[in-house]
Amino acid sequence: MNVLLPNKVFKQFYFLCSYNKMSIQSKCQTCGRKIPTAGGKLSSIEFRRTINDINTLDKLISSKKYIGKFVYSKFRLIKYADNFLEKLEEEIQYIDPIATTIHEDLNRIRIWILNYIDQTEPDPKGALLGNDLESPVYQFLHSVYSEIDEPFHDFYNNYASNVDNPLSKNHVSRALTALGLKPAVKKIKHNDKPKCVMFICATKEELADIFRKNGY
Repeated sequence: MNVLLPNKVFKQFYFLCSYNKMSIQSKCQTCGRKIPTAGGKLSSIEFRRTINDINTLDKLISSKKYIGKFVYSKFRLIKYADNFLEKLEEEIQYIDPIATTIHEDLNRIRIWILNYIDQTEPDPKGALLGNDLESPVYQFLHSVYSEIDEPFHDFYNNYASNVDNPLSKNHVSRALTALGLKPAVKKIKHNDKPKCVMFICATKEELADIFRKNGY
């Protein structure tokens, strides 16, 4: 029989208590809504937004606790979060904070996190992301658009008519924002009168860069 050392027992107890506390108190910084309460999974949209906002080594290190809690909420066992954090720590060890490659290194780690696939034996959990509610939005955008400059309303209708069980407009808007493609107000002429419309705009190069940063 395996016997856990006292510090290991404390570590697991502290992790669970911290996770439960966060589940009750946290809010999504993208839209302000509460993240699911204890027992539910943390928001994958908030997770992607958090990862894409990491632009310094200090920010990456300070985000490790939240990232670990997201992995735990996704895979439901501490050992999977521990395995992920051990691998993340190994990735961080390769970073020289004063090297000229710091931005490339952070980008590599962000993509590694977003594309993480658990292979823990004997029951690997697979991809951390990719089966979330917003995944069809990203897949549709990636497969249909090489560049985009159209009203959000038109994009949404195009998406909704080409997928099963489309998400609400608000959910799609938040998903795009987390990806790095935030809908913005644009003035256009309609019947010779100015009109403000929500647009999604990205050149071919900009959209390719957004996909690259998100591991596509």
